[in-house]
Amino acid sequence: MKNSKQLVSHLRSQSAFAHLSMQPCIDAVKELLPPRLHRFILFGYIKHNILFFALNHPGAKQEFDNIINSIKTPLKQMPPLKCKNFELFDVRAFVSHKKPLTFSVHQDLIYKERAQGSFQNDIKDDKLHAMFEEIRDIIHKT
Repeated sequence: MKNSKQLVSHLRSQSAFAHLSMQPCIDAVKELLPPRLHRFILFGYIKHNILFFALNHPGAKQEFDNIINSIKTPLKQMPPLKCKNFELFDVRAFVSHKKPLTFSVHQDLIYKERAQGSFQNDIKDDKLHAMFEEIRDIIHKT
């Protein structure tokens, strides 16, 4: 039986899921950035040998641009081990104004009881017999 690491490595080797092999490289470059920028990065991707980071604030992009100029040259000369398969020519950032998807759960959903409580209670045990009768009373009340 295969474990999860073997399954993921198998998926990464298929061309349809080639973008999965980019994620460790993106994470490695992200770790080179200062920790204060990590909370502003929404996601990253590689396209045409350029690493793009989507940021959620224009001020973060300005700070990113100031910092990335000092990181680009060492990154090209000695890329992280996880980026050996990718030749990165440039690292860029842009501001994404898309809001993350939020899901709201409605707690006030009330369902109509469909049971009618018409079952026979032939249980000999007194405790179980009483429990079934309580359930029947609850059904009749709703």
